[in-house]
Amino acid sequence: MTPSHPRSPKVSVVCAWYNRADFVRDTVDSLLAQDFDDYEIVLVNDGSPDPRVREILDSYDTPRLRVIHQANAGFVSAIRKAIDSSGGEYIAVMGAGDASLPARLRKQAEFLDTHPDHIGVACGLREAEVDRDWKIVKVRDLGLKARPEITHEQVLGRIHSPFTHGEVMYRRSAYEAVGGYRPFFRFTQDLDLWCRMSRYGGKYAVIPDVLYERRLFAGDGIATDMQKHVAQITLAVMALQCAREWDRQGFDSIDVFGMQAGMFREPSAYLASYLARIAVKYLKAGLVEEARYFAALSWKEHHTRDGRLARSMIAMQEGRLSRPLVQAAFRFRKIQDPRQVKPIPVLRQSRPL
Repeated sequence: MTPSHPRSPKVSVVCAWYNRADFVRDTVDSLLAQDFDDYEIVLVNDGSPDPRVREILDSYDTPRLRVIHQANAGFVSAIRKAIDSSGGEYIAVMGAGDASLPARLRKQAEFLDTHPDHIGVACGLREAEVDRDWKIVKVRDLGLKARPEITHEQVLGRIHSPFTHGEVMYRRSAYEAVGGYRPFFRFTQDLDLWCRMSRYGGKYAVIPDVLYERRLFAGDGIATDMQKHVAQITLAVMALQCAREWDRQGFDSIDVFGMQAGMFREPSAYLASYLARIAVKYLKAGLVEEARYFAALSWKEHHTRDGRLARSMIAMQEGRLSRPLVQAAFRFRKIQDPRQVKPIPVLRQSRPL
């Protein structure tokens, strides 16, 4: 591929790709069809074993698209490589296999141009389910409630990101100020980045226009793998704990302990309740071994009402507890509110090692 624009464009679209060969053209063609001209596309093929990915990407002949092939190193390495190889004032993330509607880049760039106090902007989206035969079987318009201002405190107030990753555009200056995506976060890299960028006083926004189509792939991805989903929630808890640490003391566990920081994560009542609810779902599906596994994880994380209920239901299923006792637990059950989770205590270290 030939290099991008001789001067830095307004927007750099960055994408990390792994397999999903059937959707390469959907994604790239949607970006090339934008009604906006001042942008480049940098796509990193992260060692896709499917040879069609390289073949399709290399078939494009346009100076707007730059493709980098590398050995598989994971999403964070690939997306950092894409950003480091780009030069735009604004960075637009693009999910592999997703599609951007024609007005996406123009409307998001216009918003950032006219709102200098905002560091990032998301948009409304629709969601498409892709079956194991790589066919789109259902499309629904999710939208996103327009939110003209999302502050640092609001980002930290939820376990989930206020928007998904692929439809966001943000300022390169904010990204570089905090050091970009961190390798510690195999999942929820976006929430960690939003927390760290927003601490400098910048705000995010969601514009109501539906400008992005996110694909949910039955054959891979977080949304279809329960173990990965649990890891995602666990790392989201870690991201918020790190953000609160940094707000109190100017550094966090990852600054001090690096990739070993997970050893110092504080127990989370929210995560424990979440794991307990997964256990109950498995139990209702008749998967007792899986239910027992997640109930044990929940109890090890934190002793909660949800955890007690899950353990009681499993015991009843195995004939070790009477049904009336479990029914009574249901009547008095209260779901743990994530806002009840206490901040982790200040680290004893006075400065990063």
